[in-house]
Amino acid sequence: MKKKVISTLFSVAAVSAMLITGCGSSNSAQTQSSSAPASSAAASTEAVAATATSDAGAAAPGDAAGFTENPIFEDAKVDFMNVSAVYFQPVPMAPGQEDISKFNMHLECDVHALKNDLGYGVGDWIPYLTIDYDIKGSDGKTAASGTFMEMSASDGPHYGANINLPKADTYSVTFTFHSPAENGYLIHSDKETGPGGVLEDHFKNGNLTYTYKGWDYTPQEW
Repeated sequence: MKKKVISTLFSVAAVSAMLITGCGSSNSAQTQSSSAPASSAAASTEAVAATATSDAGAAAPGDAAGFTENPIFEDAKVDFMNVSAVYFQPVPMAPGQEDISKFNMHLECDVHALKNDLGYGVGDWIPYLTIDYDIKGSDGKTAASGTFMEMSASDGPHYGANINLPKADTYSVTFTFHSPAENGYLIHSDKETGPGGVLEDHFKNGNLTYTYKGWDYTPQEW
């Protein structure tokens, strides 16, 4: 959504600049005769600006689709990644995972790039990761664990899984991030075309982990 708003505002600025340039003239007769087109141009500019305002205030895809993402944590910095976690009702997934009868939530991990030397644009979703999750209760025992799957929803690609977590408790959530290199992702390493870094630089000490403590969860009726 942020990228769309920024792009739209740049478009408004560009249109306004073009209209101002087009309306300027040293000839008084031309200035008078162009007054009506200038009014139309101003109206067009207002219309574009109104569109930008409308886009900026539009509901997020999840909200528009009629579901609410419940945050667990937001904007955790894990090396070159910005990580957030949310949950909502269990969802059918195609192909082959349409049965949701054994689950009571969909757990989602959103991973986007921070400023980096790996060629990812800031804010881009990072593919090819293997992400393990481990959820422990207040007793220290694992209540749910597994590996996320790559998938897409109405608000774009993410890592997610349907899980069953029926008991109200205060949980800790640990995500373990494996290098995309494990799944065959390559980075140009030459000076001419490479982004400057390689994945080994960021995973030289093994997998990256992040733990969030203090998730107060209460089972919901969806």
